[in-house]
Amino acid sequence: MRTDLSMDDRFVTDEDHEETASPSESYQTYKLEDFQNQIESSFTAMQTSLDYLMKTIKKNPDRIIFDVENIIVLGNLATYTIPVQAVLSKLKNPFAGGAGLQATKTTKKGETKGRETSICIQPDYNNVSELPGCDVLDSYFLMLLNDDKFILQKAHSPLRRAMLMLYGLSVNPASEVMKTWIESTTGGEYKPEESAIEIKGTHGWQWRVSDANPLVNGFTIWFKKKRQRKWTKVVEDSSNFEYNYHYDDVLSILELLSDSPRVLIQDEPYASDEYFMNQVAKHHAPVAQRIENDNAAQAAQ
Repeated sequence: MRTDLSMDDRFVTDEDHEETASPSESYQTYKLEDFQNQIESSFTAMQTSLDYLMKTIKKNPDRIIFDVENIIVLGNLATYTIPVQAVLSKLKNPFAGGAGLQATKTTKKGETKGRETSICIQPDYNNVSELPGCDVLDSYFLMLLNDDKFILQKAHSPLRRAMLMLYGLSVNPASEVMKTWIESTTGGEYKPEESAIEIKGTHGWQWRVSDANPLVNGFTIWFKKKRQRKWTKVVEDSSNFEYNYHYDDVLSILELLSDSPRVLIQDEPYASDEYFMNQVAKHHAPVAQRIENDNAAQAAQ
């Protein structure tokens, strides 16, 4: 703080007092100098963070590579493609575009073409908006390089969903970590060697979901009632659901199945999905009765 202020120009900036603004030349000079110092400090921090970023890239020459327009990060679970210009524009002008990192193209491990999805994940810092841009980028690269570790952390559900969309339920580089996560969060049993997940429903039912058939766009669903030994196919293709957009991933389907057939019998009319309800009704009289009662109630209105 400057010490040449007059009594009329004095201002206080310590943590016990609120700073008082002043139109005086000394106060304005002080604020300008403070502004300049903070910008210069941010430049110093950016240079330091750039050094760390370059160190990370140079330590991983076989896993962080460049093509004509992209930075390609070879993770343990998948391949991530980041446009160079998108990164540079964000570093040059943080006010341009939206906040945070853009969605990153994700393809199967060791591939840059073919089936793809995208992820939009942010580094795990509460004060990420205060970090130098290169620090954020360095953290992002490290997360992608160690995707098999970060995928199990609570905050990274976009990465888990991206792996499910990319690989499905079959054996893949993410199978082991996804098995741990799926079984701990849904209570289902993930069987990647069978491209399937089995989960307990209500009323003693068990359900099985699979995406093994390449001719099926969605998921195939089976059930077993109490004391039933063999699976009964109830839905050939979940993309036929009336609200298929709501059940386009296996997690949504597992949530529905874990509460079925109860939800089909007791909840509000068609609280799940009308197509699914009608398919199950062919095999379960209480659901068929529910549909009949609902139809009669609607006709009486």
